[in-house]
Amino acid sequence: MRHSLDPEIIRRLDELTQVQKLSPKGRRDIIVLLDLLEGEYGVTLSSGQANMFIRHLTETFLRLNRGEPAPLMEASTAGQIRSFGGSGIVDQMVKDFCRITGNRFPISEEEYLKMYLSSLLSYGAD
Repeated sequence: MRHSLDPEIIRRLDELTQVQKLSPKGRRDIIVLLDLLEGEYGVTLSSGQANMFIRHLTETFLRLNRGEPAPLMEASTAGQIRSFGGSGIVDQMVKDFCRITGNRFPISEEEYLKMYLSSLLSYGAD
């Protein structure tokens, strides 16, 4: 599935790993997700979109490592995400990502991941 990611994205991941904000596994997992988005779902992120998404995932992995998952979203926000027209594909993206990487997210973190993926799909990537 490997695609050529923007060298700027790889550089950013390397920096985060070097300053220990991102574990080597977290780095690999983010690359897997970016590859999955592009290869399986045809979503190519701009450098800016990728950096925002990387920042979100880095914070997610940091919270999980500390045992402090994000708080649950307000019900109205979570409902909006679930009612998004592409929610089926977003659910599948998250399932595929978890299956490939072995990650399991608490529902609160999964909701935020789905929110970011939904926004990428609704606003379109490059």
